[in-house]
Amino acid sequence: MAYCVKCGVELDKQLTSCPLCTTPVYLPEELDEDTHSTYPERKQRKRTKQVNLVPSKTFVYLMTFIIVIPLIVCLMIDVRRNHTISWSFYPVSSLILFWILIAYPALIKRYSLLKVLTIDIYSVVFFLISLNLYSGGFLSWSIYPVASLLLIWVYFLLGFLFRKNRPIFMLIVAYISTGLYLYLLEQATAKSWFFHLALPILTLIFVVSLITIILSYFKFFSGPSFIGLLFCNISVFCIGTEFIINRFVFDNGFSLFWSLIVAGVCLPIGIFLFFVQKNDEFRIYLQKKFHI
Repeated sequence: MAYCVKCGVELDKQLTSCPLCTTPVYLPEELDEDTHSTYPERKQRKRTKQVNLVPSKTFVYLMTFIIVIPLIVCLMIDVRRNHTISWSFYPVSSLILFWILIAYPALIKRYSLLKVLTIDIYSVVFFLISLNLYSGGFLSWSIYPVASLLLIWVYFLLGFLFRKNRPIFMLIVAYISTGLYLYLLEQATAKSWFFHLALPILTLIFVVSLITIILSYFKFFSGPSFIGLLFCNISVFCIGTEFIINRFVFDNGFSLFWSLIVAGVCLPIGIFLFFVQKNDEFRIYLQKKFHI
């Protein structure tokens, strides 16, 4: 039985309009299959399946029993034959490190990517230091991977804590951390190259990056002009780097070669992008011409 969509009067099937308000009768069951409905059918959105890389607790329990067996066997054989822990220290410590890497995120209820990376990096750091100490040295070869891992952890920490909120503060901390890392490498190699080569180049990177961040706050340096600013800063960085290398390595003073070639390519591109940003008519013409 049909009803009027306007006044709600019950209608016979043979009627084409309402006898009270003359509203055309709408019978949805009599629509053809080819006729499109007013409202499209609701389709369920297909979501990509996310792969969970964190193992389950059951898997961790299984791996624990599997790891314990070779660990005990290695210790028993080593102690039985040598009456002390000698060669078994290496496989045992490696198995313990492997267990920590797979067990931490599964056994802890509330974890984050930063916590997992922190535990993983420091576990590897202590593992390398223990190997170095057990092999008869104190931070000899292990200082290189340990310092590198700690620097990577600092970069991850800055990215997770601050991200885009405090770029200048992130740049300062990254500058100090990288400087300490390079100075530590200089002390480990027992050579003098930090204050004459590494620190000037690092300071040049810091100054160029700081200028880029400060200028990016201005309205003009957005869009094409920001890319142009990057090209100009690349030119400045290359010229400064070649000057520092010539002073420290070759003692050639102001003699420049390859950096001028880079500047000859990057500076015209940067100036062109500044002109595009400044001239609205020319920018609109390029957008229409190249469909951008």
